[in-house]
Amino acid sequence: MEKYSKKFVTLHWLHGAILAFLLIGATLKLPDLPKVGGDLSAFKMHIIVGVIAFILLIIRVILVRKEPDFKVYNSSKDILVKWNHRLIYLFIFISAVSGMATAKISNLGSDVLLGTNSYTGVTPLVKTLASVHSISTTILMVLIAMHIIGVILYTIQTKDNIIKRMWF
Repeated sequence: MEKYSKKFVTLHWLHGAILAFLLIGATLKLPDLPKVGGDLSAFKMHIIVGVIAFILLIIRVILVRKEPDFKVYNSSKDILVKWNHRLIYLFIFISAVSGMATAKISNLGSDVLLGTNSYTGVTPLVKTLASVHSISTTILMVLIAMHIIGVILYTIQTKDNIIKRMWF
């Protein structure tokens, strides 16, 4: 069985772990946008790790072009697999950009990271960007769940341990 390079496998699992941390942590721990003067500590780790996830996305998009293009089903299902991956990348991008834009425009990022005490609160633009961020992360969670379920179903249906391609 052909495998992905160790560099790409490492990046895949690292990125997956970081995204799980961000998505689960944000769902369980982060409130809506804070009030001016409110506690911003919950956002610090989210912003830092979110930027790391964005950087890893850029690296993955560059590296994925150098990896083999495995056909899983040799059918139209391959198109679904390919589009699931592309949409995951797209919604990571949308989530990251909308999150960074929310942090920048509201000064939340500089408050959290630099302690500038300049957070502007929730303006209509900030609320819109935060909504895009929230919706895109929800869609991302669905796409990731589809990816995981697809791997499990493929393994059950074909008895082919496809995880070996993306393992060390």
